[in-house]
Amino acid sequence: MRAGSTRFYPWILALGLTTFACQPSETLPGEGSDENETVVYRDTWGVAHVYAPTVSAGLYAMGWAMAEDRPEQLLVNFALALGEYSKVVGEGAVPSDLRSKMFDHYGAGQRGFEQMSETFRGHTQSFADGMNAFYAGHPEDVPDWWGEREIDAAMVLAFGRLFLYNWSIDEAYGDLQRGGIAPGYRPPSRGSNQFAVAPERSAAGAALLAVDPHLAWEGPSRFWEFRIHAGELVGSGVTLPGSPYIGLGHNRKVAWAMTTGGPDTADVFALELDEEGSRYRYDDGWRDLDQRQVTLEIADGESQEHTLYFSHHGPVIARDGNRAWSARIAYDDLVTMEPWYLLSTAEDYTGAVAALATLTVFPQNVMVADTSGNIYYQRTGRVPVRSEDFDWSRPVDGSTSASEWQGVHPATDHLQVLNPPHGWMQNNNIPPDAMMPNSPFSLDETRDYLYSGPGYGPERCCWTSQRGARAIELLQSDDSVTVEEAEAYINDVEPYGAGRWIEALRSAQAASPEALTAEATEALELLSSWDRQLRADSAGALQYELWRQQLLDDLGREKVGAIAAGIDDYYAIVEGREETPVAVSEEAQAQLLESLARATKRRLETYGPEGTYGDRFRVGRGGQSWPVGGGGGRTGTTTLRNLGFGPEREDGTRWGRGGQTSTQVVLLTDPPQSWQYLPLGQSDRPTSPHYADQAERLFSTRQLKPTWWLPEELAEHIESRTVLEGAPQ
Repeated sequence: MRAGSTRFYPWILALGLTTFACQPSETLPGEGSDENETVVYRDTWGVAHVYAPTVSAGLYAMGWAMAEDRPEQLLVNFALALGEYSKVVGEGAVPSDLRSKMFDHYGAGQRGFEQMSETFRGHTQSFADGMNAFYAGHPEDVPDWWGEREIDAAMVLAFGRLFLYNWSIDEAYGDLQRGGIAPGYRPPSRGSNQFAVAPERSAAGAALLAVDPHLAWEGPSRFWEFRIHAGELVGSGVTLPGSPYIGLGHNRKVAWAMTTGGPDTADVFALELDEEGSRYRYDDGWRDLDQRQVTLEIADGESQEHTLYFSHHGPVIARDGNRAWSARIAYDDLVTMEPWYLLSTAEDYTGAVAALATLTVFPQNVMVADTSGNIYYQRTGRVPVRSEDFDWSRPVDGSTSASEWQGVHPATDHLQVLNPPHGWMQNNNIPPDAMMPNSPFSLDETRDYLYSGPGYGPERCCWTSQRGARAIELLQSDDSVTVEEAEAYINDVEPYGAGRWIEALRSAQAASPEALTAEATEALELLSSWDRQLRADSAGALQYELWRQQLLDDLGREKVGAIAAGIDDYYAIVEGREETPVAVSEEAQAQLLESLARATKRRLETYGPEGTYGDRFRVGRGGQSWPVGGGGGRTGTTTLRNLGFGPEREDGTRWGRGGQTSTQVVLLTDPPQSWQYLPLGQSDRPTSPHYADQAERLFSTRQLKPTWWLPEELAEHIESRTVLEGAPQ
């Protein structure tokens, strides 16, 4: 604690949970009585700050604190990886369990653990031991379906594989669908934002990085926030419950972000089966399909037996008569924690380059900034070398050796750039050519499958999104970005191009002045004076969103898309040209007006004349909710602050259920400074004061909090201190 401070806080000893009153201390966390101890501090937001003498001890404490915050979800995550989720929720989870069994996450984890270096085996085991120590001391937190078993290190690796492998699995199912075969599987929605600013465009003269993943707010992809000081593992950020090290965030020298979108790392091979369906043709002969029997336990139901089939390409993911399709994933049996450790301990951007060179990071856009002033980007993944004789975006002929992969591209083949000349870059799930003006990346200059997987947009290049266009608009106009501006940009709530839609609406009204009712005419005036921000307190924002949703309800996606083709011109800002004039047919103009009238009637009946965007859109948990700004989805109201909402409730509200999951802004001074929030709260325990405190006090108001990741910062904001006496040294 800083000299002169008289703050008091409880000291809690883990074994026995003895509580003592604290006396004023002149020492900082990690010093004095903390030396050679493994300690979990909680700050006033309930976030865990780990102080430990070694990396292994720190990972033990991470596992312990993670289990304390997310006791059931942590075990659910492992059940998902093991293919045992049906045991938890019933028959609806059978397809998920079969995929986990099909791709053998746990078996790969077992084999991978034995093949890892002694260092990484020790780290993974210590992490598992910390979780087990918590559950041993808190058996009431162990659900009946888990039983009395302990978490083993292979489960940790299996869960990491489940999460990271799924990008490639979804690519394979996308190939299947593009080939005209219904996959019977709907991939989860994923997205993210990131931008990096070089020192010459930063007000502080240091690089800035914005980290903004967009995933579900509940379930296995909900991040866990923490800080750590454990040997060489020092930093701040988030990871998934069940995964060690810093997943996204920063250490003492380097910060890193990732967004969905990357090279193509999976393929589907079409097979011709014999009459019995037990063999498949390959070159001049036949090969046997391997078989594996699996048993699934079903909650409140009878267990099920399933047979899985495998060719040498990989598991069979679809069959139809004498045809079958096998998926091959470029990562094969690879299971490793090495890239995350290298990121967590990197000294500058070259450490991140080394992490990506392992070719074990899933397909992503990786953006890095360091305290030396560098900003770096790589479109990374483990990418097979493929013959140019096949269309790899669809199933290819698996009956010939001509379609076999020819090795793996080294990371030096990946698209990458260091310190772009204009001093900033951004990616919001868009192609590399749209990341910045005068992009160094061109589809014509590289293999298409290295440039982009086929599933991340309408085409591999030459398009951008509302988020991508808005990011360029903000960043290119600011040559001295402050931290406050960086926070505002990553939380921006203006749907790019909204003004052009209102222009089209006004043109429609001018062409048919009698078409609108008095109420709809007032609504048009409301839209005309609206500041184009989807703020929680904005009536204009509510009217705009309801109108765009009504258009979709009235016309369907295809017809709305045809209208949008004459209005939206997002790519103009990438090319640095004037936008094309708004062009809407007479028929479409009439449709715009009709939908406005219906949306206005709905707004007045449901929300009243004073209703605002936050009266409809909320962030909530445990029966309470708070107004929220920002938008997402497919109505044309997507903002950089990307949020996904659940269906409309009886009271007319829609509660957020995905989008921003762990937004961070990092200023790469030495040492770095960082700010962050979660959409809900740190704890999954409804009785905890940190169950929804960030939703109410931070997320609703778009206000990031300081991370207090340094000891001198934490000292003034300590809520509790727990010593873990069983940690390894």
